[in-house]
Amino acid sequence: MLKKYNFEKYFDCFIKIIPLNAAVILAMTVYRVWFFFYFSAGQSFSGFYWDVLRAFWLGFRFDLSVLAYINALPALIFTLFLLLKNMRAFKIASFFTAVYFWFAFMFILFLNFVDIGFFTYFHERINLLLFDFFLDDTSALLATIIKDVRFYEALALFLAAGFALYKLCRFVYKNIASKHCIIAAEYWNVWVKTVIVLTVVFLTFLFARGTVSMFPLGTFYTQISPNAFLNKISISSLHSLFDAISAKSEQSKDKIDIPSKLGVDKENIDLSVFGKITAENHAASEIKPNVVFIILESFGELPVLYNGENFNVLGNLKKHFDEDIVLYNFLAAGKITINALESTILNMPQRPFGLQITQSPKAFYAYPSSVALPYKKAGYLTKAVYGGSLSWRGLETFLKAQGFDKLYGEGSIKNEYRHQWGINDKQFFEMLLRELKADPQKPKFIYALSTATHPPYETPPYFKPLPLEIPKELKETMPEEKNVRKIFETYQFANICAAEFLDAVKNSELAQNTIIAITGDHNLREIRAKDEKDLFKKYAVPLYLYIPQKLKKPFNARVAGSHIDIAPTLYELSLSSQNYYAAGESLAGENKEGFAFNGDGFILSGDKAVLYNVSTGKTEYFDFDFNTKMLKYAESSNERLQMLERYKKTLAASDVYLRQADKKGENK
Repeated sequence: MLKKYNFEKYFDCFIKIIPLNAAVILAMTVYRVWFFFYFSAGQSFSGFYWDVLRAFWLGFRFDLSVLAYINALPALIFTLFLLLKNMRAFKIASFFTAVYFWFAFMFILFLNFVDIGFFTYFHERINLLLFDFFLDDTSALLATIIKDVRFYEALALFLAAGFALYKLCRFVYKNIASKHCIIAAEYWNVWVKTVIVLTVVFLTFLFARGTVSMFPLGTFYTQISPNAFLNKISISSLHSLFDAISAKSEQSKDKIDIPSKLGVDKENIDLSVFGKITAENHAASEIKPNVVFIILESFGELPVLYNGENFNVLGNLKKHFDEDIVLYNFLAAGKITINALESTILNMPQRPFGLQITQSPKAFYAYPSSVALPYKKAGYLTKAVYGGSLSWRGLETFLKAQGFDKLYGEGSIKNEYRHQWGINDKQFFEMLLRELKADPQKPKFIYALSTATHPPYETPPYFKPLPLEIPKELKETMPEEKNVRKIFETYQFANICAAEFLDAVKNSELAQNTIIAITGDHNLREIRAKDEKDLFKKYAVPLYLYIPQKLKKPFNARVAGSHIDIAPTLYELSLSSQNYYAAGESLAGENKEGFAFNGDGFILSGDKAVLYNVSTGKTEYFDFDFNTKMLKYAESSNERLQMLERYKKTLAASDVYLRQADKKGENK
């Protein structure tokens, strides 16, 4: 009989909580099996049997993660008592541990019941809409729930399960509080004891994290199949809740009144300026071309400017750049991918301090400025292709709301040589080409976003890089990077894959009826601006356009543009007399100077530039050199002041528009 708490008792505690955890993990598995069969009634999973097994295996890992998080506190308590060694105090702690287990598992049980109700109503796992329960008429919602006969069945089951948990936790309490140990470990040597303690700590951390990959287990990993339902059954209700809370936290930051901050009177904001119409286009009416809008991860402009025989980052893409239209005075909407995605899909600029819409309740709204809407009106089939998980930042929900008929993520293609963010670019373009060739009877608009040129920068083992002698000047823009070559190998691989896609299109019947736009979401993350004179290079991404001969229009090679101008340009090339809603404008026209700006307040038009800090109001003026892409400080002028005024009005109007979210088009 033990008189004090020692290693033997420490080890005994972990053995005695195994039955409780085994029972809970079994119950979680039974719950997931029930969830699968209950909500999949009538669905056929022919051809997806392997995906079903993968979904359940991933679900098991999510459940282990939940258990590890719950067991972390008891594990800490058991370990701390190795220092205290007081058996009487441990008895009190063991009672607390049992109560803690009961409350923790009851919370998970309650959350699972909430998840069932949520899925029944929304066909989604717990997400941001959960918080609307408290913003709506909560008493009326509760009354509606109570009137449902299933509520009483669920309540009875909940109480029964709660009672069973109580009995199990009480049994565990009596066992761990007992001075009797199941295994005599008193005489084990110090090294064995040390290994066991460290193993407990390591396994708790590993199971909680759920993976040895770069990112811990989360909704990001649930995109495992082309079947949307299978992608929804894996995640635990607790992980879903944490994601919803995180998104809610981001939403709370959206408090700044941008028009007031910019000094723009809301009463004088005219949103009708966003309403536009394409010119009459007989060729477009006759051909009804496919339109493919591709955004490549980290496809920054600066490496392109250094492309050459010994630093061959473009590969065969150089041939296409030479043959077709490339605009180099072009700005990304912001610094991160979600900035580019929202700006190009909603045809609105990235707002300083603005909330990411995909992680807010407004992700469920149908915006009249959606990039897909003019094509849907013209009878197009609209598709979205993403190289990663459609669960990322609520992308699936957002894209559906914006009118895309079909969505494809990394689960929609056989996954070979996956990187941390999704499929590699060869697979991405294979999927894109497949969807372009599919449904040949209808014209298609495809919006596509890759993920590959992203830390940790991985290429498939079969890839053999072309020469990459990195110029000294380029290296100097990346002073903190040690593995610069690996970065450019990934960048090069993406461009080679893009060139193969263009070759496939141009060498097929698609060449005469397909328009392709390719740009980057932002510059390479590692590239730094040395000072204000390099600012353009920090933000620049190229815009490549392939346009069949019959649809071509003249372009000014020096025109300034940004992400919000891409869709209006595509509309002008592919649609005739079509109404659309957008903050940007078409870049087609040999005399166009263009007007470009981004979320950091950098503004460019012709050979003039302005940098405006929304937070402080500080304004700097520049001349822009088309050849060197460098800025030079300049004095204020009427033209630059007009650029600043236009920027403020556009930004203020877009903020008002996005906040009001077109409630008439709300799509919940």
